[in-house]
Amino acid sequence: MLWRDVATLVHVVNETDEDGYKAPATTASREVYVDVQSVKRSEFYAAKQTGEDIAIVFLIRAADYDGETRVDYRQYETDDYSIYRVVRSYTKAGEIIELNCALESSPSSVGRRGMNK
Repeated sequence: MLWRDVATLVHVVNETDEDGYKAPATTASREVYVDVQSVKRSEFYAAKQTGEDIAIVFLIRAADYDGETRVDYRQYETDDYSIYRVVRSYTKAGEIIELNCALESSPSSVGRRGMNK
């Protein structure tokens, strides 16, 4: 495993105000080292059957994961910045967690290059 990529794990909290209306979401984020992998064929088709579209898989250390639901990732070779939603997370060996993620948005594809994390 190559732990050379850096991704930002984002914990999004959706709350309601005292009147029951949706309040602006709050976020907490932190950077962690990840191993980026392609989606396995079985995972891809299993997700398609439930209506999801898995785009990428991140492997992270279990100690670094706290149930975050969003992953912001910038590919340094191409400088493409994308936001992924965690569809499924599970551990394979207890120490490593695999995050199967769907593409939420790609700001760089709509002209917002150079965004800071």
